[in-house]
Amino acid sequence: MYRLLLIESSPTLRRGMEKQLFRHGFDVLSVAAGVAAHADIDRELSRGLSGVLIGWTTAPGADCHSLVRRLAKPDCRNLALVVLVSDSDHVDERLFGERPYTLIKRWQRHAEVPRVARSLLAQIARETHQRTEFNAGLKVLLVDDSRTSRVQYQRLLKSHGYAVVTCEHAEAALALATTDHFDLAIVDYYMPGMNGAMLCRALRELPATRELTLAVLTGSYEDGLISDCLAAGATECMFKNESNELFLARVHGMARLRERELRLVGERARLELILASVGDGVYGVDREGRITFANPAALRLLHWPDAHELVGLSAHELIHFADERGRQIPSETCFLHQAYELGDSLSNWETVFWRADGQALSVECTVRPQHHDGECVGVVVAFRDNAERKRFEAELQWQVHHDHLTKLFNRQYFEDMLEQELLRLKRSSERSALLFIDLDRFKQINDNAGHAAGDALLSGIGQKLKSRARQSDLVARLAGDEFAVLLRNVDDEKVVALAEKFRAILEDAQFVYHGREFEVSGSVGVCNLNRHTASPADAMNCADAACQIAKRKGRNQIHMFDIDDDAAALAALEQSWSQRLRHALARNAFALQFQPILDLRRLPADATHGDDWQEHVKAMVPAALYGYEVFLRLDDAETPLAACAFLPQAERFESLTALDGWVLDRMAALLAEREPPPGARFHVNVATASLLDTGYRSRLAALLRQGVLAPGQLCLELKESDALDRLMPLLPALTELTQLGLSLMLDEYGRGFGGLGQLRSLPLASVKLDGKLVRAVTRDDLGETLVRAMSDLAHAMNMLVIAPLVEDIETLRRLHAAGADCAQGFALGYPADAWAVREAA
Repeated sequence: MYRLLLIESSPTLRRGMEKQLFRHGFDVLSVAAGVAAHADIDRELSRGLSGVLIGWTTAPGADCHSLVRRLAKPDCRNLALVVLVSDSDHVDERLFGERPYTLIKRWQRHAEVPRVARSLLAQIARETHQRTEFNAGLKVLLVDDSRTSRVQYQRLLKSHGYAVVTCEHAEAALALATTDHFDLAIVDYYMPGMNGAMLCRALRELPATRELTLAVLTGSYEDGLISDCLAAGATECMFKNESNELFLARVHGMARLRERELRLVGERARLELILASVGDGVYGVDREGRITFANPAALRLLHWPDAHELVGLSAHELIHFADERGRQIPSETCFLHQAYELGDSLSNWETVFWRADGQALSVECTVRPQHHDGECVGVVVAFRDNAERKRFEAELQWQVHHDHLTKLFNRQYFEDMLEQELLRLKRSSERSALLFIDLDRFKQINDNAGHAAGDALLSGIGQKLKSRARQSDLVARLAGDEFAVLLRNVDDEKVVALAEKFRAILEDAQFVYHGREFEVSGSVGVCNLNRHTASPADAMNCADAACQIAKRKGRNQIHMFDIDDDAAALAALEQSWSQRLRHALARNAFALQFQPILDLRRLPADATHGDDWQEHVKAMVPAALYGYEVFLRLDDAETPLAACAFLPQAERFESLTALDGWVLDRMAALLAEREPPPGARFHVNVATASLLDTGYRSRLAALLRQGVLAPGQLCLELKESDALDRLMPLLPALTELTQLGLSLMLDEYGRGFGGLGQLRSLPLASVKLDGKLVRAVTRDDLGETLVRAMSDLAHAMNMLVIAPLVEDIETLRRLHAAGADCAQGFALGYPADAWAVREAA
């Protein structure tokens, strides 16, 4: 049982802490603070005192300070000391100096004191045991021509845990020291042959004994003798007529010195091992910028065979003398060299190092100053090859801006560039043009030859359009079979000729798929751009209207939009969509389809193996069903239209909230008519504008409160590309809806970085990977790495990861391996008119 002394002025605090320590198994003596506490410490030391607890007053006086000085004496250094303070500002930590085993704790956290005290006492016991073990392993060479002295000191040293080997003359000791290992050597000065000083010199000259701790033992107090011994390399000069206690104290002092030396050697070896094992390159320089060391990783990255070839040379002249283009950088303007000279820190600094073979290496480095006795003596530089990270970031950026199928820019990027171009034109007299290209009869090819044929055609057409564009032009795929081209700095009279080249390339294209040849052509709408163009949306509408006019003229045509001639056509186009959507809402001419979402965590490990994997997955659907994504279809014509065909028009005419309200009411009606599978969840896409609408939120809350929608049954999908920051003011309302049982999910997760900031702020339960990430997962290992990184981030915030657009088994396997929890796509089930799972083809 540990015995503690508690010194505290307040009887209340003293009694409370005493009870607490008793309950945790401590033997406690509590006394009031004052001069008498010194006598209590002295008395308790003889009774096996283990530690002291001092209550520190807000205005500590001489008593507190004298207690600290008493506890800093050697006989108290192995006591645990816990100082309890009400306010840490009232205690000067410098009072305790380097006293070991000392902790300062606030009274407010008094419940932690028993645990802290026990941990501190365990540390003392452990380190005391290690010191005892060290003495037991310490080997002493005792050299004395007197047998009596040898026997006396051997017994004394052995009784205190030292291993002792004796020799009677210097020559025998010298021979033994070269074949055996010793930590200390204690040699008599006056011996036949070599005296003690001569033996010390001989031992210092031998490589095997150069680091040996030496002491000379003599009965003479001559100054010349003592000087001779110390000059020969002895650490101590001890006298035979001194007491055994003083002799042991000197030996113990040398043992501790030896222990520190061995620890330093071990620590150096450990640090060298760490430096050798880390993957980052690490090197050190002095204040002048000369290299002092380099680890193996640095040598490998810089293509240097040996560290000795670097040490002593200027890091600036050798490694970072030029920029990425090879242009020389003077040391006065080199940030790294200035950090060396000033002892400054740099974090995540991107620069270029030059390898020994003359190749540039793009690196990210961190610089930290190295101090000794409060003075900067150099800096340590850690660096890594960031080419892989740059490639990773470039791949992410490419995914954000490009269409995966055609490798062209996507609609979002194109519209951003169009907006920038219009801003540029407003400041100049230049002109540009916008082409809107729509393939003719693309649906027939898709229906007759299948979606794979349609994808192959779109990919080929995209590359042909890109090959025809000038270097300054921008080509993008907007959606489906729609393409757009931004012709920068082109005169009005040249626009038609350029547009004709794009039309001709479509007409000349020959598309053959599985032996079948298909006729390809396209209609082109042209809109001139100048300083008077109102907005990107107006430009897109005009080009779209011109393209529709070209189609009505017989397809495979070009039409240039003219506000005087085509204003009616533009209005009719917009009015037709506005009326169509309004009439469809009035007649309920919309329909819902349901695509199953499978829980990959419930699939057996071998479910996706073998040629009949689809049958295995189909058989597991009832047990592995997670839920459904709900798709909206416009069902007012012979062929239902997917949402992507009419949602842009709905957004233009501010009909999104009405459509989302229709979906909500239809879901409520279907759930009332038919029982869904147990635990099934329904994922519904919702526009940000709808969540901002109080009427929509009220209707949603009412359905949840009435139990029409069971808790967890409805999940609203928020698009990352939408303005999620607009939802932040609604955070309390969204939180209330989630408390009523609504789930929220971030769609298009990973498309960009705009939504990552809201992940921790919005009450999201899950995320759905962006389709580009899913398609990239089978392209190369980087695609799978991207998915794994995004999945790990979501899992760290307790969010489920759903992968859409799974169309083949290899994609499914890789997504599962990369951490996706659920998946949906044609490989697992097609959208159906009811929530019975339709068999995957």
